[in-house]
Amino acid sequence: MENDNIPTNIPIAPEDMDAFLDLIRTARIMQDYMNDQTAHGIAEIMTTMFKLINAAMSTDMVEIMERAVQDPELDKAILNPPKVGLGGLIKQMGDEDFQKGMGVLLTFVKAIGRATEE
Repeated sequence: MENDNIPTNIPIAPEDMDAFLDLIRTARIMQDYMNDQTAHGIAEIMTTMFKLINAAMSTDMVEIMERAVQDPELDKAILNPPKVGLGGLIKQMGDEDFQKGMGVLLTFVKAIGRATEE
């Protein structure tokens, strides 16, 4: 059965072949690196990550963080970081958004502190 959608004369540039060989070499390194201990370690890390993701997904945190990182003001600040001293920090304390953000951060820090007791 012939498939007319498969191209037969794709030119392969030397850099394409180099990239392909790099992939093969990387796969070989990973194959040599993988053993039962490594697989167990990766599984433990992934289990922890999935627990954290599951906990975050059961709150509004993900939605809030998503909206926060899409804020155009954040983009501006990342591209041109403002310098804020103690005076600027004190001035920001009058801003309602700043107050809410600090409230969330402080509550999070306190929750971390409580979690260290368990």
